Amino acid sequence: MLNVLYVIATFIATVIGALAGIGGGIVLKAMTDLFSPDSVQVIGFYTTVVVFTMCLVSIAKQVKSGFKYDLPMLLEISVGSLIGGYIGNSLLTVLLRYFPENKVQLTQSIILFLTLIFLIIYTRAMPQRQHVKKPHWLASFGLGLFLGAISIFLAIGGGPLNVSLLVICFGFTLRDAAIYSIASIFFSQISKIYTIVIANDYSRYDLGLVPWLAIVAIIGGYIGTTLSQRLSSKMLAILYNVFMIMLAVLTLVSVGQHM
Repeated sequence: MLNVLYVIATFIATVIGALAGIGGGIVLKAMTDLFSPDSVQVIGFYTTVVVFTMCLVSIAKQVKSGFKYDLPMLLEISVGSLIGGYIGNSLLTVLLRYFPENKVQLTQSIILFLTLIFLIIYTRAMPQRQHVKKPHWLASFGLGLFLGAISIFLAIGGGPLNVSLLVICFGFTLRDAAIYSIASIFFSQISKIYTIVIANDYSRYDLGLVPWLAIVAIIGGYIGTTLSQRLSSKMLAILYNVFMIMLAVLTLVSVGQHM
């Protein structure tokens, strides 16, 4: 029954994520915290499967559309995200070693709630920032490091947070920010997958569930994208705000559960 709930949650999360542009990972994390009795690491593994699958689909779409990018900056953000993903996973492992799991989940939920509030406020204010043509490599690397660490620590993928911070820090357009966001997500998830493979402990995971999550993530993402293309920008903006507020409420409920 739990596996069925994971599949249903993945479908809902990927449809909403692709429809409203808020990312399937952050939706899935908010939902699984409410119903799953599994450990933080198991939930994180399943979220990684979904996020990585959607990331590969996004990369394929970007390649097909002929996207443009600054290669040095792409590499700086990617390397930062790769290292950041390792740091985020290591931090999570250390916390789980020294603190009760429900306290770690509480910490994740509080940070996720604050992240959602930030995104809700930011998208309403949407400050104009002058475009930084060539950010210093330390700035690009540092941002990638932060994004990789927080996305893996929270098991959220990080799409909307990545885009928002890229716009805030470097003045990118949403379209350009999405390209570098995908790179950050890809390499941070690679880092997470690497640590799972190196640990070589698959007994805690239901590997039979993995292909179902991947398939459903692709289907959900396709449906969400198709619906998004048929709606007006005004309607999409309304849906974004509605879903973000709903996620914030769900996360707040999760905070209450773990206190």
